Amino acid sequence: MSLYLYLFLLLIIYIFLVNNFIKNKAFNLKIIIALTISVIFIFLFQSIKNNEGYAVNHDLPNSFYVLNSYIEGDNILILIREKDKEPRLYRIKKSIELNRFLKKYNSLKKDGQDVVVKKHNAPNRDSLGMYIESVQKKLPLK
Repeated sequence: MSLYLYLFLLLIIYIFLVNNFIKNKAFNLKIIIALTISVIFIFLFQSIKNNEGYAVNHDLPNSFYVLNSYIEGDNILILIREKDKEPRLYRIKKSIELNRFLKKYNSLKKDGQDVVVKKHNAPNRDSLGMYIESVQKKLPLK
């Protein structure tokens, strides 16, 4: 919360400094500059929000591992990790099919299989557009 307060304070100071800089300029130019500054700070706020660990509503990647899942009201929070990337938290609308899919995934993980979720576009599979694929681990040579 203090980060947002700091950003808001920075926005006020920046607008004040720009206003002092363009006091003798036309009124329309002042409005345009103030609006562009506001848009820049809104974009900055969104980029900070995306990096703070908030759950995002974006589409899931094409291939990922499910690290954990949690039901929160009408949504399911899923912590996933793509290959060679940092884990990311996604928010997905809760459904019976998704709940069954996650239970199946977790049971395969508990059985010791290394499984990955992949997306597909074939309409004949299921309504989620995802399937579970087993991953072959490469063991080191003796």
